[in-house]
Amino acid sequence: MNKSMLLAAISLGSLVISFPNNAEESKNSILTVDCKNDKQKSCVDTEIDKLIPSFKLCSAGELKDDVYLDSFANKKFPQPTPPTDMIKQQKVDWIGRVIKICKDEPTPQEIEKKNADFTEYSSWTNQFMVGYAIASAYEDDGTHKGLTEQSPLAQFSFDGRWLVGKKAPIHWEIGGFLASSPSFIDAEDSSSEVDVDPVEEAEVEVDAGDDTDTDVAADEDVTSVTKPTFNDVVGSLDVYTKLTTSFWNDDEGELKDYFAVGGIAGFKTRDKVADDLDAVVYYYGPILEYRYYGKDMRTNKNSIPRGKVWAGYLRFEEYGGLEDQDRLLLVGEWQLNDNEEAEPEEGRFVVGLKANLGEGADDVGIYFAYRSGFDSIQSFLTGN
Repeated sequence: MNKSMLLAAISLGSLVISFPNNAEESKNSILTVDCKNDKQKSCVDTEIDKLIPSFKLCSAGELKDDVYLDSFANKKFPQPTPPTDMIKQQKVDWIGRVIKICKDEPTPQEIEKKNADFTEYSSWTNQFMVGYAIASAYEDDGTHKGLTEQSPLAQFSFDGRWLVGKKAPIHWEIGGFLASSPSFIDAEDSSSEVDVDPVEEAEVEVDAGDDTDTDVAADEDVTSVTKPTFNDVVGSLDVYTKLTTSFWNDDEGELKDYFAVGGIAGFKTRDKVADDLDAVVYYYGPILEYRYYGKDMRTNKNSIPRGKVWAGYLRFEEYGGLEDQDRLLLVGEWQLNDNEEAEPEEGRFVVGLKANLGEGADDVGIYFAYRSGFDSIQSFLTGN
């Protein structure tokens, strides 16, 4: 191999080896500009307008515009022949400075102010939900017929949130749920007169004289009413207030989801019940709740979570015909559409689950609904 061929091979090898570095440098010199961010656009225009007055940022109506700073660096620092390392370093320094000062990121002063003033993100939000529920149904004798009861539903709630320091969000929620609910109702024909065959009546009287049979029957009757049961489904309104807090979150990371503990208290009205039972039943108890938002709730105003699940061990004044019942209540709700940034005012579809579990009859149901904010509903009704 002669000398010229050897030099050519060495030069080609050097080019191949250095190409990835040049590509990486070119990649690192790209600045992406948010065309709706006036502060960022002004910063870029200030730096480049001096070099090329005809330069137009976001001129094609794009939401984002990529600016290749290496081409502007070549105009700002023309490279002499032969090239010098000093000019190369000046280009690199200038590109790095422009990216740093014009990047779409808050300044340290803005971050410090945001962290110091958490009350800016403490606010109230609201929602209204309408939909369709499928819930438990029962025979007249108390036999469970499965999830066959179908009815419309409506729900409203107001949720207030306060941030204490960097860790502890406190939620106070007030709401109501209008839907069907199981109930224990006296038999409609319990007071009506029934014709009895004299022969059958005599047989009953003879059987009644047997103390053993009477005791067994009495025991069976007592056993049959020791567990909650239902024999009908009626319309009801459930009004509640719930207070929760979460105080073990990482104060440095994003607060996209969190667990919270607290308590709930409320009452439920029923349009039909047994004569000896109240039409209004109250309940209360501790709860554990999980909320998922999908966005940092330290830097965003309060909103309805995309998903939430809570479990409570509650004392009911009356449940299934019996008084002072302890029950496990599970409630879950999840947003079906994929838009993580959707606000309650924009509306979204949800699927929900509610289950009252424990000894005796369980009350289980699922629902599908569309929820929105009151402001959106008002705008729709008034046209404003």
